[in-house]
Amino acid sequence: MSESKDYSSTPPSVEQQTRRGVSWSFAGAVITNGMRLVVVAVLGRALTSTDFGIVAAALSVNAIIYGIRDVGIGSALVQRTELEAGHISTAFALSTYLGFGLATVLFIAAPWIGIAYGITESTDLIRALALFFALRSVSSTSRMLAQRAMNFRRITIIDALSFSAGSTVSMVAAVAGAGPWSLVAGYLVEEVIAGTMYVWSHPPKFSLRIDTQRLRELMQFGIGQTIIQSANIVATYGDNFVVGNALGARELGYYTRAYDLIKFPSMVFDAIVGNVLFPAFSKLQHDREKLATGFRRVAFVNALVLLPASAAIIVLAPEAIRLLMGPGWEDAVLPFRVLAVTILLRTNLKLGGILAQAAGAVNAVAVAYVIYMLVVVGGASFAIRWGVVGVAVSTAIAITLVSIHCSYLALQVSKLTLASFLAANGPGLVLAAIVTAMAWPLSSAMRSADVHPSLIFAVVGGAAIALCLIAVAVWVRSRRGDFEWLGGELRRLRRTRGAR
Repeated sequence: MSESKDYSSTPPSVEQQTRRGVSWSFAGAVITNGMRLVVVAVLGRALTSTDFGIVAAALSVNAIIYGIRDVGIGSALVQRTELEAGHISTAFALSTYLGFGLATVLFIAAPWIGIAYGITESTDLIRALALFFALRSVSSTSRMLAQRAMNFRRITIIDALSFSAGSTVSMVAAVAGAGPWSLVAGYLVEEVIAGTMYVWSHPPKFSLRIDTQRLRELMQFGIGQTIIQSANIVATYGDNFVVGNALGARELGYYTRAYDLIKFPSMVFDAIVGNVLFPAFSKLQHDREKLATGFRRVAFVNALVLLPASAAIIVLAPEAIRLLMGPGWEDAVLPFRVLAVTILLRTNLKLGGILAQAAGAVNAVAVAYVIYMLVVVGGASFAIRWGVVGVAVSTAIAITLVSIHCSYLALQVSKLTLASFLAANGPGLVLAAIVTAMAWPLSSAMRSADVHPSLIFAVVGGAAIALCLIAVAVWVRSRRGDFEWLGGELRRLRRTRGAR
């Protein structure tokens, strides 16, 4: 008889745990993304575009291999309805074997990878970052157990502390003249601290024995998840390989800086909502009505926030790049603007994929991500003749296509109608049009008057926020459609704070 224990930890109210998780994740996102902006500002002035390009080459290779770090069984621990001790020990053993094995392969192959990339300066950095696999393999099971338990208070504290520590190390090292090694040091410090805290807070069953039956059960979900992880990472970094190989470290630095800044909103979505939604949707995977309601509401809020924000960012791109990165980064403005068009699409891509996977449609999502990967890499290879701007356009097209695909899959599994989904995005589109109509002529006039970039950013950005808040307040008072729900959530939040 197999050793069995109940690890399901089904909460009395998934909705309540989801709200708490979002609240804690929001607090963590404020800290980590506030620190991230400081890091961008400091490193943008302390490091060169070439430094960033060298590190981007090393990180691209590591990230692509990272997609197969546990062949998807970590996510399977979260998604499974029934979980036994054998599943956990097997997940820990396999993750450890793969982590140390991949670290060894990467360390040995680093010189050839640097030559293939066309940036041989990245060889030693690739070897140093290979340690990441060994470190993460020991703690990955603990991370997934924390997510399954929806213990987002602890997750937030661990992630915020480790990220802040790693970021501080990177900034100090960069100012001290460590160059690209400052980024490597920060990544490794962050991983050591986070891994130690996760293992301490959610210790797995330390065992190097693999139970073949439990492995097969995990792999039913894990194979598709591995394909998704691998394809997504190749899609995310494949264009980097094309740019670095064809144009060199300097141009790769410009491209990756523009891309990384645009990833902020989707990273915030992951930090605040994405990590909460997967375990929450997994617990509700057999309740299609609740899945549909959750999908529509999250899509509604995403559009309400991100569409007008995207419009403002596109208009204020020169000022945003200048303030965040410092002088000398003007070549990143146009690719930044092109990629900014995809901010909501990137988030909907993640939202649709999360819901479809939680409902069991992992193989369908895997197909979507494979198509995404092929379009990104193929498009970048074709568009590289037009430089980083051409690659930015091809990547934007790829993101658009996979976003539509994943949203369609989410509509299928949740039974939400297309008309309902499009209606949820309507108010956000209206706000984006309002912001554009105000921000474009105002910013153009201020630039013509030679106003300082910081003042342009503050005035136009502040006006955009004010307009959006006024419009939302009017809509909430009308209590129509999704705004009736939003008003109820805001009133509930005020009551909760008042009770405290």
